[in-house]
Amino acid sequence: MPKFILYIDTPDETPEPCRNIGCFLLDSSLPADFSLNFAAAARAQGALVLAAGDNAAAFCQKLDLDGALFDLSRSENPVKEFKSLQKQLGAGAVCGVISRSRRHEAMLLSECEPDFLGFKIWSAGNEGTLELVAWYNDLFLIQSALWIMDDDVDIGACQTDNIIIDNRFYKILLAKNKRID
Repeated sequence: MPKFILYIDTPDETPEPCRNIGCFLLDSSLPADFSLNFAAAARAQGALVLAAGDNAAAFCQKLDLDGALFDLSRSENPVKEFKSLQKQLGAGAVCGVISRSRRHEAMLLSECEPDFLGFKIWSAGNEGTLELVAWYNDLFLIQSALWIMDDDVDIGACQTDNIIIDNRFYKILLAKNKRID
């Protein structure tokens, strides 16, 4: 079963405790005091805390987080941009990247050796993304992740190492399917 990475983008969100949550993503737009307190509580539970969003690298460094996730799914030059962000983040930090759902870009970004490579997935038209992740997992040792973009995605069909999900969707999934906990 994949591990969950919970994305937190509002300070009023308090996630349900779950043994399958191995990591939290804190959006870089969150207030620093909330993020520091949240990170301390998450680390006390043994979870990683990564920054996400437009200023993820700087946010990670400012708050001394474990690393960052960079969404380069809209980038015209994701490899160059990832290398620059990876350098900003520094050695030893966990570094994930979200790629476009294309094999070529997945291969190129994997050569940059992120800790994990992710793809966004919606319930409509998800067959292509699921096929891409299956192909990727067969060829690469770098962990894969799927970022669930709506609550109708069948997580049982997601053959991936990690599932990134918004806290609101996670609560909906918990209500629908208790076996994820």
